[in-house]
Amino acid sequence: MKIIELALASFICMQPFTISAQDLNTSDKKEIYRTIVLIGKAWTQNNLDTLNKYIDENYIHTDVRGHKLNRSEWLGYVKDRKDKSITNPDIAFEDVHISVYGDFAIVTGINTFTGQAYTSNEASTSKQSKLRFTQVLKKVNGAWKRIAFQATYIDIP
Repeated sequence: MKIIELALASFICMQPFTISAQDLNTSDKKEIYRTIVLIGKAWTQNNLDTLNKYIDENYIHTDVRGHKLNRSEWLGYVKDRKDKSITNPDIAFEDVHISVYGDFAIVTGINTFTGQAYTSNEASTSKQSKLRFTQVLKKVNGAWKRIAFQATYIDIP
């Protein structure tokens, strides 16, 4: 009987720590999700102010064509879209999975958007596109910033 009591006491003593850790994790995941949605919507609208706020200074972007861009190159690409009035009506997120490792997070998921992704080599279209993405975020001074992004187009059935 002593073993059962000891096991039960251990379980009860550990419970507040488990709940606290889960609450913190849930809070971080909500903030990370909010951040990736803000970045996605800022991309659709070419909102350079928001992107400057949430894109880390050491950012690396690997696009669906396999091109690797640093922060200034990627923001330049967005500025080019803005200069040519290329926007996307909206962006959707599905199958999003967030793993938090201290001040770092890995996010995977699928984006669906309509319209052009680039300013050249792509005709204006109302066709939907889907891509599978991986994002890495880092917590800097209490805010989550995207430090890496990679995406691959996927077929829409």
